[in-house]
This record gives sequence, C-alpha cells and structure tokens, in this order.
Amino acid sequence: MLALHLRAADLADTSLTVSPLFETVLSLRAWTSPNRHRLHEPWRRRVLTAWQQCDTEILTALVSPDGKIPDFLAPRPPTESPAFDDEIAVVGATPTVEMRRDISAAFSANVPSILIGPARAVRTRTVQALSQYWATCLQPDWARIRAVLDGDVDYRAQQLSHFGARKMFEHLDSRVRWDDGVLWVDRLEDQVWVDVDGRGLPLIPSVFVHGAITQTSPTRAPSLVYPARGRGAVWNMAPTAPNRALTNLLGTQRATILTLLDAPTTTGELAAALGVSPSAASQHLRVLREAAVVRRVRQGRSVLYVRTPLGDELVGPIR
Repeated sequence: MLALHLRAADLADTSLTVSPLFETVLSLRAWTSPNRHRLHEPWRRRVLTAWQQCDTEILTALVSPDGKIPDFLAPRPPTESPAFDDEIAVVGATPTVEMRRDISAAFSANVPSILIGPARAVRTRTVQALSQYWATCLQPDWARIRAVLDGDVDYRAQQLSHFGARKMFEHLDSRVRWDDGVLWVDRLEDQVWVDVDGRGLPLIPSVFVHGAITQTSPTRAPSLVYPARGRGAVWNMAPTAPNRALTNLLGTQRATILTLLDAPTTTGELAAALGVSPSAASQHLRVLREAAVVRRVRQGRSVLYVRTPLGDELVGPIR
C-alpha cells in the first residue's frame, strides 16, 4: 500500500495532465505481455511492421518480467500538456547515477545485459529507440488516443468542480481511496509513505494501464497514472445495439452513434461502423451536438466526436 500525504498546497497544485511520453513507455507492456493487454491487439496488428523496424531489443528490455519500468523513463511532465520532444529531452538529461539506480530498482538483481553497458550509451540508445517508436507506432494514432485522454480530463475536472477532491480521487480507480489528507494506492505489498511536500500531484490518465500506478523514487516528485475512461473502446468500432429506451428517444441511428462514442471517433469511422454515408453520419452528429449530448474535439487535422456528461448519463443506465 502506497500512502501519498497531500497537504493543502498539494491539493491546490493537483493537476490533470496528458503525457505522450507516459503513453509511449506504458504501451511497451502491450508488446512484452500481449496476453494481459488484449484490448490493444487491433492496434498491435496494425503497427506490427513499424514495430519490427524499431529497436525492439532495447525497447522490450526496458520492461521487467513483472511489468516494472525504470522511473527515469517517465519523469514528471513539465507542463499539463507537454510535447513528446520536451518530455524525451528530460529523459536524455537524466544523470547516469539516477538512471542506474532506477534500472536496478525495476529489475532487482536481474538487469538485462543490454542495460548494463556504458551508461551514456545506454541512455542515448534508449532515447533514440523511444523517439522512433513514438513517431512510427504511437503518433499516427495520437489524435484518437489524445481525445480519449482529453475526454477523461474534462470529466475529472467536472467532478472536482461539482463534488470536490474526495469524489474525484475515489472515482479514479478501485485501487485509490482518499482518507483524511492521505491518498492510498493499493499497489505495493509493503506500506510506503510518500510526503508530497508541497510539490503538487499530477494525475495522468492512460489507455495502457489496468489500474492506478505511481512512482516511489526517493528523489523525484510523485505522479499518479490511472486508467482513462473510454479506453475499453479506443480501438474497437464494432457497433453495440442501444437499448430500447434510448432508441425510442433518439432513433436507431442516433442512439447507436451515442453508444459507439465510448471512445472519441471521427465521422468517417462512425459512417463505416453504421454502414451509412459520411454526410448522413454528419447530419446525425449535428443533431446530437445541438442536443448537447456530443461535442467535437480537434486534434491536429482530425476532428473527433465524444460524448458530453449528459450523453454519458443517457447511455450509462444500460451499461
């Protein structure tokens, strides 16, 4: 059990943060333990050729057999919406002593030989491998992933605004609970106490984790990663039949669209899933937007649609 002691200043500085580097690093576990990450199988199949052209030797070596990843690979994000290049630059500047310590902590006595070589060479190769992997396997899908993460951030921010920190923390994940100034995270056999000590706590949603995780480095400020809402459908566009009440309210096509939007989706993807023209899907989306049950999210050149909290309430009772 990990106990994060949050003072008033820490609560004031608690932030909801989206990190492309965290997603890049955490996604490596989908390759080293694919049976535990079947959700991401459609993505893995699609990017397999790009993955095979990456430096898979060192990328897979960065994940321990029990799924641990050295803390230096996921430093605290420098802003609430950092660019990958800014985050990977922090990794590249990690002191070699800290890097060695984090590798040893993740692997105990069984450090892979590829990570034992000259520290600067290992760090350089790691940065290069992660950068290539991000560019070829994650960045092409980043608009879709980012929209899921942004949707989660919006939802948590509304929870914080309407119900306060306790409610927001308790709904992050079943492993997390809030009790009298302490955020408990059930992920360690032994109890570890971490005083956040005025440093604030970034809350980072991820589509690649099953449960909340955090760092326990003695020198780094902690951050908390938790499963993002909607991650279960991030790669899946198979239509789900809406319930009769929702169909009676909205009509079959619009009810199906609202049900499909567990994950942010483009007009073209919705049209393909429904077997209708993009213009027809666009007309349905316009009506749903006017009813305030869906909204648009722009990511680069892409426009994706997500459910609003009202849309979640309409779909929620049938889940």
